[in-house]
Amino acid sequence: MNKLPNFSILNRGRISFEFLNKGLRDFHGAIQYVQDIPYGRTSNKKRLELVLIEDKGTCSTKHAILAELAKENGHPDVQLMLGIYNMNGQNTFGVGKILDEYGLENLPEAHNYICYQDERYDFTRSINSDLSPFDELVEEQPIQAAQIADFKQEYHRNYIAGWLKATKLRGRWNVDKIWRVREDCIRELSGIKKTVIWRD
Repeated sequence: MNKLPNFSILNRGRISFEFLNKGLRDFHGAIQYVQDIPYGRTSNKKRLELVLIEDKGTCSTKHAILAELAKENGHPDVQLMLGIYNMNGQNTFGVGKILDEYGLENLPEAHNYICYQDERYDFTRSINSDLSPFDELVEEQPIQAAQIADFKQEYHRNYIAGWLKATKLRGRWNVDKIWRVREDCIRELSGIKKTVIWRD
């Protein structure tokens, strides 16, 4: 996190106002706050301020709100990213038992994070593991905060369709079935109480 710019938050927009309303005055403090709040879906992904109002968020909403905060304060070079990685029990703490139940070693997950000066940063949760999603990243692209909903889902489902074809899993699985497994994984992640930290 120390390589990211630590600018003062000015009241320059809706997102900045909400962070200031929480008593957060600089970007690093905002990052720490967002990382520490529980993993969980907000009631409306398109309203980023709900991360702070409802005190929860996923990789999408947590990183989108941080990217928007940076943008409002003159740092558009803090870029929101969308990547696909092979999610398994080693790089995503908590999903291993769900994948085991379905007889899957991994599945493609669409993940959001931020990038600054060619470095990737993931503030979804605090995880202590030898592996991170970046170790299994297969493709990525910069996106805008407005793309974390419909665009991300369509992109992800299209990737799963190609993955099923390439891995010859189409006989037993289809996109909807894999999506249901993914939803079970998300629910498991949302219920995790234990907090761990990723090693740098």
